Amino acid sequence: MVLWDVHARVTEHVRDCRDSGYQRAPDRQNAHHDEARSDRRCCRDAAVCAPMSLTLNTDSRGTGGTPVLFVHSFAGDLTHWSAAQEHLKTARRSVAFDVSGHGASPAALGRYTIQELAKDVAAVANSQGLEHFLLVGHSAGAQIAAEYAGLYPQRVKALGLIDAPPAPGAVPKEHVQRLRAAVETDPYGTIERFWRAGPFVGSRAETQLKLLTSLHRLPRKAAIELTESGLEYDATAPLRSYTGPKFAIVTPNNDAELSLHNAVPGFRHAVIKGTGHWIHLDDPQGFSQALDLFLPP
Repeated sequence: MVLWDVHARVTEHVRDCRDSGYQRAPDRQNAHHDEARSDRRCCRDAAVCAPMSLTLNTDSRGTGGTPVLFVHSFAGDLTHWSAAQEHLKTARRSVAFDVSGHGASPAALGRYTIQELAKDVAAVANSQGLEHFLLVGHSAGAQIAAEYAGLYPQRVKALGLIDAPPAPGAVPKEHVQRLRAAVETDPYGTIERFWRAGPFVGSRAETQLKLLTSLHRLPRKAAIELTESGLEYDATAPLRSYTGPKFAIVTPNNDAELSLHNAVPGFRHAVIKGTGHWIHLDDPQGFSQALDLFLPP
């Protein structure tokens, strides 16, 4: 299907709902788009609910309880949450998905920004029938989750941020500018060097290999644009708008004054030692135990 056809189909979905005073996103489940469904949900905010890509790959496990929707990191995929989903499936439903341009999901139709990728959360929640849910995101996925929760607080019963990037000011502007310039010319090499200097410290070899493999499969456009967006994004505003329960699970290096859970009031948090940035991959059992402390029924 050519890009024009994709755009035309997405435009048609929006037009269908406009007549009734709503905007609608196409439903997407397990990489299948069912145009014949009559129960598609209309969304009141097209800026959030228009999809980033036509289909998204999802993994739903378990039943019962308030469901959990997981959002993976930059250069991650839904398998990052496999251990957590297995842990939860006897007590509640959980859904993980590949963000646009990652894993088995197709490339985005627009730019790769935190704000645009929040549309993926909206589309998955709607297609999976999640009226109210617990939203958990890691790293850039935490920024995406914060953006969605700030826009749709009534749907998010609790918000969990896993080793999220810090609040503005934590990283000197000069360092951010150098990193952005380097990413534009050599995204893969720059990100790998950045990871080895910080996020990979304490990580298992298997975790590092998994992330590096995913990184080099990521479209160049996604690597550049999402890195730039993540560096610019300020999660403190949506987090202050979201007044529901908030929790954070972090590494010791991310428990500073300008870490989000300390910069924004209302967070409970836990610190897990002995891992790198990908806590849930390096210590699945410890992460699941910490998650149990914070998830409401």
